[in-house]
Amino acid sequence: MARPRSRRKAARSRAGCANVVCQDLASDGSPVGPIKRLTAHDDDTVRRARVSANGEWVVYECGADLWVTSTRSAAPPRKLAIEVNADDKSNTERAITFTRDATEYALSPSEEHAVLVIHGQLFLTRVPGGGKAARLTEHVYADSNPAWSPDGKKVVFSSDRSGTVDLYLLEHDDPEHPELTRAHKFKTTRLTSTTSEETGASFSPKGDLIAFIREGKLWLMKPDGSDQRVLVAAQKVLDYDWSPDGKHVAFCRMDGSFSAEVYIAATDGSGPPVNVSRHATWNSDVSWSDKNGKIAFVGQRRGNYAMHVVSLQRPVANGSPKPPADQIDWDDVHLRVERPTSTHAEYGAISPDGSQVAFRSLSNGDDLWVANSNGSSVTRLTTGNQSPSSIRWAKKSSGTVYFLNGSGELRSARTGFTFGAPGEPGKVPFAAKMTIKRDEEFAEMFAQCWRALSDNFYDAKHHGADWRAVRAKFLPLVPHAATREDLYALVSLMLGELNASHLGISGKMPTPDEWTADLGLIFDDKYKGPGLKVAEVLKRGPADKRGLDIKPGDVVVSIDRVELTDKVNVSKLLNNKINEAVLLEVASDPRDAKTKRKVEIIGANRVRIGQLMYDRWVERNAEAVAKAGGGKIGYIHIPSMDDAGLDAFVRALYSDHFDKEAIVIDVRYNGGGFTHDQVLNYLAGKEHTFFKQRDGGEGLVLRATDRKWTKPMAVVTNNRSYSDAEIFPHAFRALGLGKVVGQATGGFVIGTGSTRLIDGSSFRIPRIGVYTNKGVNMEKQGVIPDVPVEITPDDWARGTDGQLLKAVDVVSADVRDWKKAKSAIAGGASGTGTTVSAPAPPMPVAPMPRTSPRAPAAPRVPPTGFIPTAED
Repeated sequence: MARPRSRRKAARSRAGCANVVCQDLASDGSPVGPIKRLTAHDDDTVRRARVSANGEWVVYECGADLWVTSTRSAAPPRKLAIEVNADDKSNTERAITFTRDATEYALSPSEEHAVLVIHGQLFLTRVPGGGKAARLTEHVYADSNPAWSPDGKKVVFSSDRSGTVDLYLLEHDDPEHPELTRAHKFKTTRLTSTTSEETGASFSPKGDLIAFIREGKLWLMKPDGSDQRVLVAAQKVLDYDWSPDGKHVAFCRMDGSFSAEVYIAATDGSGPPVNVSRHATWNSDVSWSDKNGKIAFVGQRRGNYAMHVVSLQRPVANGSPKPPADQIDWDDVHLRVERPTSTHAEYGAISPDGSQVAFRSLSNGDDLWVANSNGSSVTRLTTGNQSPSSIRWAKKSSGTVYFLNGSGELRSARTGFTFGAPGEPGKVPFAAKMTIKRDEEFAEMFAQCWRALSDNFYDAKHHGADWRAVRAKFLPLVPHAATREDLYALVSLMLGELNASHLGISGKMPTPDEWTADLGLIFDDKYKGPGLKVAEVLKRGPADKRGLDIKPGDVVVSIDRVELTDKVNVSKLLNNKINEAVLLEVASDPRDAKTKRKVEIIGANRVRIGQLMYDRWVERNAEAVAKAGGGKIGYIHIPSMDDAGLDAFVRALYSDHFDKEAIVIDVRYNGGGFTHDQVLNYLAGKEHTFFKQRDGGEGLVLRATDRKWTKPMAVVTNNRSYSDAEIFPHAFRALGLGKVVGQATGGFVIGTGSTRLIDGSSFRIPRIGVYTNKGVNMEKQGVIPDVPVEITPDDWARGTDGQLLKAVDVVSADVRDWKKAKSAIAGGASGTGTTVSAPAPPMPVAPMPRTSPRAPAAPRVPPTGFIPTAED
């Protein structure tokens, strides 16, 4: 830095794109003089601005370029002209033989062949023998959703080769080999040509119609693409299956409350669809048996997802003739739904004769199970966490079930009695050869990302961005992406044009060669040495063990016989030491050799230490609230709005604080999720009936799980309360449950899901907008607290959590009002009840964690279809 009054600081402009400004700093670091704007970029935001050591220059990123500007002259910024001459030692083309990584498959009607989708291309392989797979499509785009015609001569599929996802028909184009499975040449015909995405196409059993899904509606057309008509106009259709005679389709439709039901509709359009599930929770992944008139689906009942089977015909009396197979007894059809097993199911399918259902279950692993439709037995077919998907019953080989496992291998399992544990499932050993060109692959990935947001972003106006112009802006840069990391960075720049949350692209990225262990010791950063002075031993950490006897004030003199000086990198000493013994030399006085002793500690994973540090933060906050509230106010931090966060909340509410007069609920650093309604259900109780036990206690419910909180409470937020952790405080206040204290949330609230790109990368798609009951888009405006409290740098330095202490003050006042109201209702004199102790003066408490708890995993339920949530 230069002289004190010449020191500069770079900052963002207050409106529009981020730009660079500067201001002189006095010797004490305080700003002096006017703010000077150094850049004026209106089309792209400034990123990663860095000031030179003498304060004269600022270099920064803007768009795809590097720029430099002076803090002292009035010259405009200039773009750096960078020319890199590289001898690329990596081959941009790679020849690969895939023996796994199939993402979809379709069995031929003869079940002697299967079409596989591998890296966005269609391949044909024999079943069950496998072998070299014949390539059916060859281009740089992505094909998907293949389905055979009943005669085995055609395959309908989706493809984005035209720039949108349309339907195509694949046939042989080889006069010498007129069968599709023997042909050497193939041709494709485009069946649809719209700006909307068409997926899930399949032929009717007679082959005279093709059904498909467009814009959440179920459509029908002739096999040549003509006579397109809507069969089910009510959105949103998620999946469907044909009846054996093609006169009906069974389909699952999700409503605006994310409830999904199973319906049957006549394909000639006569009459409205009939609801056959009639249980407005989640019912999906429907399949129709070829014989005996049965439909299976995954249904949710009291929180559990399991296979359900509905008989489309009433029971037949002994001696009476069976009705025609296509006859449906509509009267009370929904009352004939049965659950053959309570075993958890993700998705499944019914056997051709309707006697069994095969399904994926996460019960004691992630494998394939089968149950008799009448509930007489349930059997596990695979072990080893096969993660089965695309479950299909063979029609020619009775009792055989095909599926893709988690590695993208085509596998099969057979039902029937076996001794001992299930054996290894059969494998169709395919070999699909192709050459992947990096530039073509990256171009397709970019196109998939752009189109996914073009078609699915919750705001059709894309937050005011001209989405076609955005593509034109970034597409020329794609050929310059040399690595997947480069492409991810470029896609992220494109995503930034939306000014939205819940966006991102991810995939297999490089991992560290070495992982650093942690000892569970918190050191005194004011101690100058020699060694490291222990300020605290982390509870339940690797150093918190009986017999180690490490105490605050002890000094770690050496690690693995390396003396700790100011030249030693401690992290380097702990590399690759997770779960290994680390030898410490510890002294109560490093100057006295007699106080030195050797201690062995097993190095711990830093993820585990991070969780213990979070526990420490919560425990100290709880202690501070208890002290400030005279022991009558409880503290609950909800780390995430998912099942784990809900469990932590319920345990703290019931076991730790249910006897308190009030609670402070903290959702700072909460990454979001989907459980705001469940949390609110525990908090929105009203006293209505009291139950008094003889020789026992008194309560408001007859079942422990029905307990509700009915006393005062407050919620604490900050700008790192994200997504569902923003919906929760908004709803908390809207329901009149209490006040919100702290800092405004950031406004990062969208319902999101994800899709898979051609290379296996994951791309997030926010499809659902979240609005308050007053019409405010929560993606654009966060929750403004009733009582705003900012954390200042001085608060950080002192370790004072003013937000938490203010929440205690606020809820204490609410307790006084609550007690007065109760006294008035009981007929007692106003103000005669006992009041909560006045909050103590501000006191130092544990500083807030500098990193947020881990974000919740994407919610697994509902198990089938696409269910966007507030945050996964």
